[in-house]
Amino acid sequence: MKSILLHVADDAGFEGRLQAALDVARTFSGHVHCLQPRRIPAYFGADAAGFGAGAALVAELIEQEARIGREVRERLEARLAKEDVPFSWAEAIGEPADMLIEAASLEDLIVMSLGKAGTAPQASVAEVVVRSDTPVLAVPDGHVGFDPTRPAIVAWKPTAESAKAVRAAVPLLAMSESVSILVVDPETGTDLPPTDAAAYLSRNGISSEVMTRHSGSGGVSGTLIATAQELGAGYMVMGAYSRSRTIQFLMGGVTRDFLEHSPLPLFMAH
Repeated sequence: MKSILLHVADDAGFEGRLQAALDVARTFSGHVHCLQPRRIPAYFGADAAGFGAGAALVAELIEQEARIGREVRERLEARLAKEDVPFSWAEAIGEPADMLIEAASLEDLIVMSLGKAGTAPQASVAEVVVRSDTPVLAVPDGHVGFDPTRPAIVAWKPTAESAKAVRAAVPLLAMSESVSILVVDPETGTDLPPTDAAAYLSRNGISSEVMTRHSGSGGVSGTLIATAQELGAGYMVMGAYSRSRTIQFLMGGVTRDFLEHSPLPLFMAH
């Protein structure tokens, strides 16, 4: 994981994802590429070609966005210049999720913040992880930094998406002091049992333990979180998938609420 794409925006989660990106880059002697997407006002198309107050307001909003963007860039570049991690910078005009997906073609990891989809200026983790071929490390607001040596949990489901997430996470999992493959409400007779995931990791020099839990009244998401806290996990690896044009996630019972309230970083791939 030598090339890390960082979503830059002036929001409450930025400090957490900045530190996470720097921590990953330091771990792998990597590079942080900062992308600062800026939205165009939604009514730009309707008023920009006109005259009068409407067009003037649009122009003022665009200039305000540009000014804020310049201030954020100046502060961050001055700060990163004092760090021990090489970095580069790019700006893009458009929806943040679209811009991150476009910029991630030659990146090893996208670092974003967890949070409610559509909450400006955050991009939707759900949209990016499902539409991009690049894995996403999503950091909860208020969670600062990322320690890849902490215990890791793999939330396993017998799907190709879970398998892809495990493959993508190998560099991180190799750093973890322990890896637990967690199956909630296990199925029988599947083509991808958790023991296959354990065998794959073993061939990559990673020891792991298969664990099973039953969700009960807490639901799948509650069981995942409770087990992660029980094990002192530093992050969780999950697969994600899309069904019937609606972006949904691993294990049908894992709702969007889990993404909004996870207490630990999520490493996700589709």
